[in-house]
Amino acid sequence: MNMENENRIILRTYKSVWKIPRKIYSIDNIKLFVPVDVDQAMYFIASLGITFILLNILPFLGNLPFVFKYIALPYGLMKFFTKQKLDGKLPHKFFADLVVFLLSPGQFVRFRTAGELKLKNVRFSSRIICRYTHYVNKTEEALNNRMKKLKKKGGKNGV
Repeated sequence: MNMENENRIILRTYKSVWKIPRKIYSIDNIKLFVPVDVDQAMYFIASLGITFILLNILPFLGNLPFVFKYIALPYGLMKFFTKQKLDGKLPHKFFADLVVFLLSPGQFVRFRTAGELKLKNVRFSSRIICRYTHYVNKTEEALNNRMKKLKKKGGKNGV
């Protein structure tokens, strides 16, 4: 056994107990073969609407078979919207936040647009400290130090 597995502590939580899955088991006394998640059903209906709009906008999609247009494409969109996470969010929330970001002014300072602020009379009450990184090649530094020592001696060793 690994030492990592021996030091592992299992913490039990009851988080999943409070998340009751919402499923549809039947529709008007017609029992479904497989329980359907409510969120997936809503995404499928929304994807079907998006597909219908795309078929009216883009005429070349009208040549696709019925099964692909009204079942496969909405099912693929539904799976994408329920399983895929973009930037840690569900895709519809990500795209909504992206639209809000693109329509908002470019810069914010303390929750106001930067154009509203007047930065002419800005004074800092404390010192501003900047750090910078300086990369040193140790071999080159040692050669430079050696050359400086030799120059101070007057080049007696004849380099």
